[in-house]
Amino acid sequence: MSKFLTPFVLSLLLLLVPDVSLAKYKVAPVSGGGTITGKVSFEGKIPAPVKYIITKDHDACGKGQVTRQEVDAKDGALRGVVVYLDKVKKGKAYPKEIQSVVVDQKKCAYVPYLQAVAEGGKVTILNSDAAHHNIHTYEIIGRAKRSMWNISQPKQRKKVVRRAKVRRSPIVRIECDVHNWMKGFLFVARNPYYALVGADGRFEITDVPPGKYSLRAWHPALGVKKKRITISAGGKKAAAFTFSSR
Repeated sequence: MSKFLTPFVLSLLLLLVPDVSLAKYKVAPVSGGGTITGKVSFEGKIPAPVKYIITKDHDACGKGQVTRQEVDAKDGALRGVVVYLDKVKKGKAYPKEIQSVVVDQKKCAYVPYLQAVAEGGKVTILNSDAAHHNIHTYEIIGRAKRSMWNISQPKQRKKVVRRAKVRRSPIVRIECDVHNWMKGFLFVARNPYYALVGADGRFEITDVPPGKYSLRAWHPALGVKKKRITISAGGKKAAAFTFSSR
């Protein structure tokens, strides 16, 4: 065997190793919390929509093809981006709305396409279709992926509940093993210092404990960008990210 491991093999090995560097987040009072504001932009030509042929379950899924615009940008503002601080050990509490979330399957699509859930939070998976689905989730770790939930959900099985637990990455892709065009994403927030950008690409993260951090911006189709920032007591920090076609 070669003494050198390929990147692919290294990625597989990473899936088997728990991430011991991330201690469980603790809620604690924040003194002199700061604020991060900014905008996520897109430059260049917007990629063409992805198209899939609907091959089965036409009564539930419709006929023809599904068209999905994976890069949604307007006037230079990129939407569908999560901006977050990595490896925050303690601070403010999680917002209530991400402690329990719902993923529905409607007309053979995941609704919503992207949302955040607190790590350990409850994920309720609904099947509103008169069709059999098989929800399959993967923790995305660089170019590798780790299978998480693999749940057969017949049309009469309307609800399944799971807890959002990841090992190394906050990014979870949702697929259906029955309908290959069904895609969705969960961002598993390992701390509450995150923001889903608005329609204008802008974001705000508040009550950040003073310190040095890695600020990251993740888009499901365009990947992750990151930068180092320092937050002073009561300070305000501006940050900007620019994505382009791969």
